[in-house]
Amino acid sequence: FGPARYDPDHRQDKIDSYRPIEEKDPMPTSHNFRADQNCPRFHSTTKGSQLSITMRMSRIILIAATASIGAVSDAFKFMSNWQPPKILTDQQKLKIAKTQERFGDKKLVVITGCSSGLGRETVKNLLASDEYHVVGAVRDIDKMEAVAEIDGFNMDNFHIMECELNSFESVHRFCDELKEYQMAKPIDRLICNAGVYQPSLDYAKWSVDGHEQTMQINFLSHFLMISEVIEGMKEAPEPRVIMVGSVTGNDNTVGGGGVYPIADLKQL
Repeated sequence: FGPARYDPDHRQDKIDSYRPIEEKDPMPTSHNFRADQNCPRFHSTTKGSQLSITMRMSRIILIAATASIGAVSDAFKFMSNWQPPKILTDQQKLKIAKTQERFGDKKLVVITGCSSGLGRETVKNLLASDEYHVVGAVRDIDKMEAVAEIDGFNMDNFHIMECELNSFESVHRFCDELKEYQMAKPIDRLICNAGVYQPSLDYAKWSVDGHEQTMQINFLSHFLMISEVIEGMKEAPEPRVIMVGSVTGNDNTVGGGGVYPIADLKQL
């Protein structure tokens, strides 16, 4: 480019390539572009410029693509728990229809030990709200029926089932029967209220499974019941397991230690 240089040994191009860039001849202008386009130096400079532009464009595209992926990911977070619709069989549809007929839009509550005390008052208030269908798990069905009649329970929303917490076998049987009764309805509330309190005994009373009664009735059998039903409770919108500790959990009461003897587990 520029004025021609005579170099019989063609060494001038090599010398030019080592000169500082500001000393090199300018790029060809538009009027001599075609005449000089076969110049090796022109090709290397043009290719370098194109490569640089390509790399910059690639970085811009990559950044834009990354931002777009992030935006799309955020936009679809609400679908993270989405599941495809289930195809129901005729038998499943019939079960759902029967469940709706039995429970309507009421929440399902299961409560143990509700023939007296806190349990009895809890059922009374739940039924009065007309928002719950209550299953009462009791060891004495006749006593529970009498209480329900005295208190005027709405038996359309109250179902009595036998459950002897002093026996693991009885707890298993209750859970099986409960699953049949609830059909497709998940349990919304499990209230573990039943318990025994025998602080004045100078000897331990044992369950049919060989455990001290206070330990089995108040804790072990309730733990077993929870483990049996908790998986199905996950289907409820806001499931709750409620443990009632009433008298023996408060040291300001007679049962909790205000008056001797203080409740304990002896040597257990």
